[in-house]
Amino acid sequence: MRLAVVGNITNPSITAHVPKWLDWLVSRAEAIVAEDLAQLLKLDASRFKVARRDRVHAGCDMVISLGGDGTILSTAHIVGRANVPILGVKFGGLGFLVEIGPDELYSALENILVGKYETQPRMVLEARIRDDEEEVSLFAMNDFVFDKGGHFRLVRLQTHINNEFLNTYIADGLIVATPTGSTAYSLAAGGPILPPEMKAMVITPICPHSLSARPVVIPEEKIVTVEFIGSDIDINLSADGQAIRKIKPGTPVKIRKADYSINLVRLLDPISSGFYDTLRAKLHWGEDVRK
Repeated sequence: MRLAVVGNITNPSITAHVPKWLDWLVSRAEAIVAEDLAQLLKLDASRFKVARRDRVHAGCDMVISLGGDGTILSTAHIVGRANVPILGVKFGGLGFLVEIGPDELYSALENILVGKYETQPRMVLEARIRDDEEEVSLFAMNDFVFDKGGHFRLVRLQTHINNEFLNTYIADGLIVATPTGSTAYSLAAGGPILPPEMKAMVITPICPHSLSARPVVIPEEKIVTVEFIGSDIDINLSADGQAIRKIKPGTPVKIRKADYSINLVRLLDPISSGFYDTLRAKLHWGEDVRK
């Protein structure tokens, strides 16, 4: 089995756990380590194969992402259409996408090496932007976020579902999220939680001027068109917080389901938690907060 390893090199706990585990791993499987991670850990070049971070997944059976949800999202942007599954290992704070913690690295990899795992496809969104006769595509596994940046005034975001007018949101911004992204910024902005296997998108306004402007869940086959109107400033469009593009007034952004998905690894033993178990644990449901 050929495994790629990437990590959040700003996380100090990685240097404490990962070198010993990598020594163990290379004695059992072929491992390719991202160049920036290899430099951080000062790996012996004679023992470890190293590749550029943006090419480390090429020819691999799986990518192991060491960090938090943000690291998984950046890994997903690297993997793209390559269809290489991603295993998330938690070296961070609150995380809905990470599958295991550092203490489970050894037992988890033993199961993976004998095939005791499955993959769960996660929906990806594509945003198409036509500006000055040029069409650009951005991709997001979590969400696209329109925000006013450093401007003080609210912005107007005219929104259509296919060709049907939905609303002109007067707000600080707007989020278009996948089910995966429903537990991220959209949740913080008052949006609903969608199970990851649900075939839908959620549109969530950010601090809308009207209390009647509520989140809307729509089927995955619809096309959401968002157009920034009525101002001479530019606003930001971010994809998973990984890429940011300036959007001019009058520029329509068409968001739809992408033609590929990202596969996340789930283990087939009690190490793995179900989605609702994760919700209870991460959001502390059922706990008496007075304690």
